[in-house]
Amino acid sequence: MTILFQILRRSFLGTLGLILIISISGVLYLESTLPSVDMLKDMRLQVPLKVFSQDGKLIAEFGEGRRTPIELHQIPKDLIHAILATEDRRFYEHPGVDFRGLARAGVTLLTHSSFKQGGSTITMQVARNFFLSRKKTFSRKISEILLALKIEKGLTKDEILELYLNKIYFGKRAYGVVAAAEAYYGITVDKLTLDQMAMLAGLPQAPSSINPLHDPSAAFKRRKHVLDRMLTYHFITEAQYKASVDAPLPTKYHGRAIEIEAPYIAEMVRQELFSRYGEAIYDLGYEVHTTIDSQHQHAANQALKRALLEYDQRHGYRKTKTHFKLSRHKTPEQEIHNWSRQLKSIPVYSHLLPGVVVRILDNQISVLLQDGRYIDIPWSGLSWARPQLSGYRLGHFPKKPSDVVSIGDVIYTEKLANQSWKMSQVPEVGGALIALHPDSGSILALVGGFDYNLSSFNRVTQAQRQPGSNFKPFLYAAALSEGYTLASVVNDAPLVYTDPVTNVTWRPQNDSKTFYGPTRLRLSLTRSQNMVTIRLLQAIGVQKFIQFAEKFGFDPAKLPPYLSMALGSAEVTPLELASGYCVFANGGNKVTPSLIHKITDYQGNLIYEAKAPSTVPAISPQVAFLVTSALQDAIQRGTGQRAKSLGRTDLAGKTGTTNEWMDAWYSGYNRNVVATAWVGFDEPKTLREYGSMAALPMWMYFMDALLKGKPEQTVPPPPGIVSVKIDPATGLLAREGQDNAIPEFFTESNLPKQTAPAGIFDENGEAITDQIDNVESLF
Repeated sequence: MTILFQILRRSFLGTLGLILIISISGVLYLESTLPSVDMLKDMRLQVPLKVFSQDGKLIAEFGEGRRTPIELHQIPKDLIHAILATEDRRFYEHPGVDFRGLARAGVTLLTHSSFKQGGSTITMQVARNFFLSRKKTFSRKISEILLALKIEKGLTKDEILELYLNKIYFGKRAYGVVAAAEAYYGITVDKLTLDQMAMLAGLPQAPSSINPLHDPSAAFKRRKHVLDRMLTYHFITEAQYKASVDAPLPTKYHGRAIEIEAPYIAEMVRQELFSRYGEAIYDLGYEVHTTIDSQHQHAANQALKRALLEYDQRHGYRKTKTHFKLSRHKTPEQEIHNWSRQLKSIPVYSHLLPGVVVRILDNQISVLLQDGRYIDIPWSGLSWARPQLSGYRLGHFPKKPSDVVSIGDVIYTEKLANQSWKMSQVPEVGGALIALHPDSGSILALVGGFDYNLSSFNRVTQAQRQPGSNFKPFLYAAALSEGYTLASVVNDAPLVYTDPVTNVTWRPQNDSKTFYGPTRLRLSLTRSQNMVTIRLLQAIGVQKFIQFAEKFGFDPAKLPPYLSMALGSAEVTPLELASGYCVFANGGNKVTPSLIHKITDYQGNLIYEAKAPSTVPAISPQVAFLVTSALQDAIQRGTGQRAKSLGRTDLAGKTGTTNEWMDAWYSGYNRNVVATAWVGFDEPKTLREYGSMAALPMWMYFMDALLKGKPEQTVPPPPGIVSVKIDPATGLLAREGQDNAIPEFFTESNLPKQTAPAGIFDENGEAITDQIDNVESLF
């Protein structure tokens, strides 16, 4: 018996020793694989990329989760107490591991023959969240314990708690207490009430299953549990408990607090940062401060949407293709419930809300919206809906609501400024609006389309379209740089050109199909006369002009070496065109458009700052002034006369329309802002409207909102510019006492040297050109 006992005793001790050796070896191995605590001190929290306007308004956030770091002293004490009472009451007492909790977890392991979560302190959760996987295994639990003990030696309790409160997941893509407060309540942490803090404190245990937006009943019980523990551990009083325990729960998710609608800008910034820094941009906490002005951007958004909707409605109503059927087997209440459910699948575009027609009266219709509201659309909001027929034809205007819609029709609705409603439709036509500061090239506003969700194609930067007559000012600038004056006379007469290579004959015309004869350059630009412009390019030389246009930032490879370039046959983007017009607005200097002013991290440390724009002369200040003067006339008495309604004399601009009305443009400016508006179809087809009707209103709406109430920015003539009176027919110096003499600007070195002779007009009052020395030999 004694021998047997000795054998068993030795076997037991040997086995125990072996287990001890293996355990110690395992612990030592696991400990050797643990990361350094120093990594926590330098740990970067995964903070999303944020994009702001120049005045600090949030444009966008990019990143998988929402997180805004915060320091411990900025977090309300009640929120800290709620977390401690729920997650780790003895946090400030234990060494990183609560052995009582571990004992409970061990009992669970023995009784259930499987390992379940339990006994995790806040320090252990920090270890798991920063370094370890979430898979529940015995080895991971041991690693978690060892790492927690290691963390407690390297960091203070407050540092550990701060990491936890910034890292822990609260559901709904919210990481950390700041993001959680925003996601569930739409407020900052310091504005949280006790019941709100208790609700948030209960979430980390199971952020999906006890989420108030997913399961209010479970969330209510969990919040009560948190408040119970806070009361038990004397963190709150009985009165505070009673005031909070039955408070209402949050009922909706609060998305990112985007303050400016600028998705095309946001995507431009994202692409630029991705090209610089790669995938890391989504969690480095970079904050990008753009050149965008929030007021300019809002004005641009409104202007583009209004102009495109107006164009679209001028060309008729496209009968809706979505119709909800009436069922014979359902009551009206059941039908409405079914329709309300079906409406959820209809997308919202911009401010246009989908709805289904539920009632038609003699003078209005009733519409059910997605959110369950019923609205009435009066006849004034329906009467525009002239049916769009095939072949660009329009039907008769409707006489009553039933001519327009039927019960069950799904339509889009628009709430007007006077709070009434209007039937609308999502525009098929596309548009773009870009505004730049003329001196720096800074992008002040940019809208690349009606709705980013409808099309992410950025028409400001990606749409290569022919500018038509919007390109003419650059050719006139070339002519003025070559010695022409605004008083130079060029014959506006028929022209036939045969290409020597293709043998194709070209017979260009003016839009009016008429010819004006000898015309001063100021008038020809003001009236956008094609024949004069073509003759100017012919005289200057195509290749010479291409080199000249490059000074404005245009790519010479995209400028066709043909006379048709005079009429804007090149392909440019709205951004390129607006950049070119900056040269006129700023007095002759080429600018490079810029969008990013600076980049900081979330702590305000500077990562990048744009350099001050360099000045690159393109044309002389005198030529820039002369072109501006002529383009001001284009508004006062030329193709842009609609803009006279803005009541300003400091505006200059030019319309543009391409062949078959495929593109409509307007570019204009004053001393402080340059803006280009474009309207057209992504798949080119006729607009059936000129630039003055389709694009100019967009520009006007923008400039009106921007400049209303602001003083005019009159630019004085630069040195070297003088004004003299000329004869309007010949462009020569006016005769002494001539009644119809008009003032004109010239450079001092290029004044007319001849006085206009008297009596050189035919019986129709037209100038006899062979007696006018000022007429250029372009016939």
